[in-house]
Amino acid sequence: MIATITYCLSETGRERSVKAGGSGVYHRNVSGPVAPVDDRLFQVTPGGDISAVFNVIEFDEPQSFEGLLMQFRARHHRLSAIRLALEAGTTARNN
Repeated sequence: MIATITYCLSETGRERSVKAGGSGVYHRNVSGPVAPVDDRLFQVTPGGDISAVFNVIEFDEPQSFEGLLMQFRARHHRLSAIRLALEAGTTARNN
């Protein structure tokens, strides 16, 4: 499966993009293959398009699909750990 990740470039990132021959647009799209294990990181439209939006920060340089995917994985891991800790705390208080 091929997915698209949308991310944003800061003003510095847009300037660097233009200097490197890029468009310098604020919203950027990168696409790449997604393994089934990473399906949970993406949304699927009724038409079958697979995508995610990385809107946590603005980047100072263009990003690769693989680099953003690694950040999505790390964020998912952190959020899962927080959820488990919260659930464990709730269970401990209820016992």
